[in-house]
Amino acid sequence: MGLAWALVLSITLMGVNAHAAPRTLSLAPHLTELVYAVGGEAALVGVVEWSDYPAAALLQPRIGDAFRLDLERIVGVQAEQALAWVGGTPPEAARRLEQLGLTVHWIETRTLDDIGQAMRQIGAALNVEQAADAAAGQFANAVEARRQQRPVEPHMRVFYQVSAQPLFTLGGQHVINEVFALCGATNVFADLNAEASAVDREAVLARSPDVIVIGGDNEHTSTQQADPILAERTPVMVIHADFLVRPTPRLLHGVDQLCTQLQGLDDATH
Repeated sequence: MGLAWALVLSITLMGVNAHAAPRTLSLAPHLTELVYAVGGEAALVGVVEWSDYPAAALLQPRIGDAFRLDLERIVGVQAEQALAWVGGTPPEAARRLEQLGLTVHWIETRTLDDIGQAMRQIGAALNVEQAADAAAGQFANAVEARRQQRPVEPHMRVFYQVSAQPLFTLGGQHVINEVFALCGATNVFADLNAEASAVDREAVLARSPDVIVIGGDNEHTSTQQADPILAERTPVMVIHADFLVRPTPRLLHGVDQLCTQLQGLDDATH
């Protein structure tokens, strides 16, 4: 009987190990958040700085930031694979990880549809496909519901201020363009072929935005942090940056907040 039970236990453990997720690094804060969104956090052995949501992510070992990785610590946590951000993770950093024997999965999140696909891709990498499919489907349904509610024609022109000094904004390759569209708004710098770019005040004035949106933390950011010359001519509002620019399901909170505030501004000016 003892030998039989030992064989059963051995076979069971082999089955568990066969399906265990590889020890995984997240190389971007939003990828860390997506891992939690699909229920794959048990595989994480290291994350980069600013991986701060959900709260449990703060307890994960830090292995550097988005641009500089601590290779010694990565070796120490015995990582087997990494989730890299297309457009954010430096290719050289990814190559160094591959030289250490890690598999690097490149995740793209430039559109709302990309976010759902990223959730499924991460789910496959972490062996939580079923949960990831469910989470991605729920997100897709929520996005589609908001698409059905959006105005037919865009009627608000938005300048998104990342920072005032230097004056920095987001361009046409960022998911924020779709966020704005769900609220019947357009990004005045949607024609920039970049995710983010420095701009000058004169360029902003020339594009005549109807509103300035500042991405802040809603606690330490105020409308006073807008470029003062621009703010003299244009209404300013503040929305939590993570809700607008971090490509995760939390974008839907940003959509709802932005739509409400833009509608209030529109009502006040008409």
